[in-house]
Amino acid sequence: MTAATTPVPSTEQAPVERIGGDGRVGPIVAQLARRSVVLVTRLPSAFIPSVLFPIFLVIAFSGSFNGLSRLRDFPTDNILSWYVALAIVQGSAFVGVGAGFATTREIESGFYDRLLLAPAPRRVLLLGPAAASLLRVQVPFWMVLGAGALGGADMPGGPMALVTLFVAAAGTCLLHTFWTLGLAFRLKSQRAAPLMQIGVFLTIFLAAAQVPLDVMTGWLHEVARFNPMTNVLRLGRVGFLGDVTWSAAWGGLLALAIAVPLAYVWAARGLRRMIP
Repeated sequence: MTAATTPVPSTEQAPVERIGGDGRVGPIVAQLARRSVVLVTRLPSAFIPSVLFPIFLVIAFSGSFNGLSRLRDFPTDNILSWYVALAIVQGSAFVGVGAGFATTREIESGFYDRLLLAPAPRRVLLLGPAAASLLRVQVPFWMVLGAGALGGADMPGGPMALVTLFVAAAGTCLLHTFWTLGLAFRLKSQRAAPLMQIGVFLTIFLAAAQVPLDVMTGWLHEVARFNPMTNVLRLGRVGFLGDVTWSAAWGGLLALAIAVPLAYVWAARGLRRMIP
């Protein structure tokens, strides 16, 4: 008769899941997005510029450059129809920059170390701020659009004009969210703020921002010609200058389809360096 054996508890512990393991992404992303939105309401200085500056841009540019609409090659006789889309796209870019600002503050305060050790997939630290940016971009989008409507901006493209403009705004927002997150992960300081902001101005104002590409001359024409943001701005404006057509929209869609994933990879590689 054999003696009964008592099972000896194993001394090995179950592996602790850390950032980068499997997990439920959706609820965690939702909570991170909610937290980001709440933090913004407590720090208005990080969000108000993305709303007020685009409205100021519409008022200033439409007044200063109103004479452009009388040029023979200008695509519309309503200057607001040209600048409303520009202001919304730029405001959306600054919403994305706000995600980078918030991340650098959390890195400097030490709170981000707790997020890195949380039992959740690594990608939620990218998708959470991205989801929050897409929620926050609604405010400048509708406020600037409302200001343009009050000023008399035309929208001959109908409802599709709103669709193409929102795609351009949301894509620009995601692009700059991931770009600034990548900078935040690498520089780990609010000293990265100037680089985050200058990225907006270089990408947008070195494109066909103030005048159409056809009336540009010199080096700016060549730069704007190859700048992907020229196509993104064309996508945002197409329904304000006429009917929405595939020939006018496909370039912006392609530019965003390439640029946003590349920016995500840039941010993901920066985050990977921070994983303890």
